[in-house]
Amino acid sequence: MSEPNSIPVEQRNVIINSLARVNRIVGNAARNVAAGLLVVMVIVVLLQVCFRYVLNNSLTWSEELAKVMMVWSAFLVAPWAYRMGAFVAIEMFADALPRRLRLLLLLVIHLLVLWVVAVFFRESLGFWSRGLSNQAATMAVSMAWFYSVVPFSFAALFTVSCELILRDLMTLIYPDRDYTMAHPALPMAGE
Repeated sequence: MSEPNSIPVEQRNVIINSLARVNRIVGNAARNVAAGLLVVMVIVVLLQVCFRYVLNNSLTWSEELAKVMMVWSAFLVAPWAYRMGAFVAIEMFADALPRRLRLLLLLVIHLLVLWVVAVFFRESLGFWSRGLSNQAATMAVSMAWFYSVVPFSFAALFTVSCELILRDLMTLIYPDRDYTMAHPALPMAGE
C-alpha cells in the first residue's frame, strides 16, 4: 500500500531491512566469536597459573595472547552493543523531551558517531598497515593480525550507524510509522 505522493512503504523498508539483516548477522557472529574468545582467554590464563605455580615453568606467550583476546572481545562486541542500545545511557533527560525533539537529538548523536567512526576507520587502516612490519614480542606473528579487528569493528560500527540514521530519518519524515529498533530487554546486573 502506498501513500499519496510518497515512496511505497515496501521500497522504504528495503534499504533499512537489508542493512538490518547484514548488521544482525555480522553483529551476532562477532558477539559469539567474542564470547568464544573470552572462554579461551580464561583457559589460557588458568593454564598460565597452573604452569607458573604448579609446574614452576611460565608460559611466555600466555599474557600477550590473553591481552589480545580481551581487546578483540571488546572490539567485536561493540557493533552489536551499539545496535542493541546496550551501552551505558542516561535517559532521564532524553525521556523528558517531546518525541520529535528526542528523535532529532538521537539523529544528531548517530551522525556524530558516524563521523567519529569514519575518522577512526581511516586511521585504523594506517594502524593496521604499520602492524605489518612489527612482530609480536612472544609469538612469531605479525602485529597486523592482532590489529585487524580494529578496522573490522569500525567498519561494522559504520554500517550500524547508517542503519540507525536511516531509521531516525524515516521516523522523523513519516511520524505515523515507527522505524526505531525494538530492543529486547537487556538483563541488568543481578537479574
